[in-house]
Amino acid sequence: MKKSLIALAVLGAFSGAAMADGSSVQLYGLIDLGVAHFSGGAAGNVTQLSSGVQSGSRIGLKGTEDLGGGLKAIFQAETGFCANGNTGAAGSSSYCTGGPGGPGFFGRQAYAGLTGDFGTVTAGREYTLTFLDQATIDPFGYGLTGSISNIGTVGVPARTSQTVAYVSPNMSGFTVAGAYIFGAGLQYINPALQYKSTGGYNLQGGYANGPIAATLTYMRVNDANGNAIVKDTEISGSYDFGVAKIAAYYSDNKPDAITNKDEMKAYMLGATIPVGPGSILASYTGLKDSTTSNMGAKQYAIGYTYSLSKRTNLYTSYAHISNDTGAMYAVGDATDGGFAPAAGQSSSGFAVGMRHQF
Repeated sequence: MKKSLIALAVLGAFSGAAMADGSSVQLYGLIDLGVAHFSGGAAGNVTQLSSGVQSGSRIGLKGTEDLGGGLKAIFQAETGFCANGNTGAAGSSSYCTGGPGGPGFFGRQAYAGLTGDFGTVTAGREYTLTFLDQATIDPFGYGLTGSISNIGTVGVPARTSQTVAYVSPNMSGFTVAGAYIFGAGLQYINPALQYKSTGGYNLQGGYANGPIAATLTYMRVNDANGNAIVKDTEISGSYDFGVAKIAAYYSDNKPDAITNKDEMKAYMLGATIPVGPGSILASYTGLKDSTTSNMGAKQYAIGYTYSLSKRTNLYTSYAHISNDTGAMYAVGDATDGGFAPAAGQSSSGFAVGMRHQF
């Protein structure tokens, strides 16, 4: 009892000090568990308890310190974990795709920065601006079995290490942002890049005011010779009618020809329809390979989320992919890439589960 009281007193002292100097540190996290069934895989069908169907299970720390004059220091460090108990290495029967989220501990995010009237500058491992655009426009939030990532993200990385980013303040609804990626920040994709100064860059312009939102995003990622293996231009927009929010997305990834990467074009039409304490989600996504014939795919998806509270929700979703004769795209979710079918074979996925945020 005495030890508990001492611990509480010490914690209270630290909390008081943090409040006194205008700083704060928050422990946060998310646990997502769902039963998922995937069919159409080359090795057959599978039913499993997945960790991270709607969102990858994670735990992290984030905080701010008031430096005075409107200037604040900020930081965030976040790692993924396997809520279903799987801990095995890749290739084992107990492998969990919802691990740290990238190379090493705190592989999801790890950055520090400054924010003020000038905007926000951060450096570390961060989400790409292109990913944030995709996750925002996708009715499924880049998760569930209906995720746009199944066929619609055309090879653009979700996170990059060794990144320096800037986001402007909101200017009557308009914002601009940019990110520079050092070569070593992409070495887990291509080890040869660790010797290159420039790995790539990302630019974004956006507008959000009332029911209207729109973004234009560009991303370039280089190979070890400085040629673009990703040269992606995306445009997206949404309008909230109240009874339904309609979203549209188009992406064209046109790498340099010398990299032997195909030009990929993708589009998505989606809707979010509020129903009681939840929402119906629906989307149709198409992918075209402009370099190689019969390598495209189409996906339709429908789902429903139901809020039990501000922090806990139930979900269910279904998605189906029709592949062209040479394509092998598979239905997955927020952390599982799905089980690739044979060329030209269709793929489907269904999931039901719960997500709790703390």
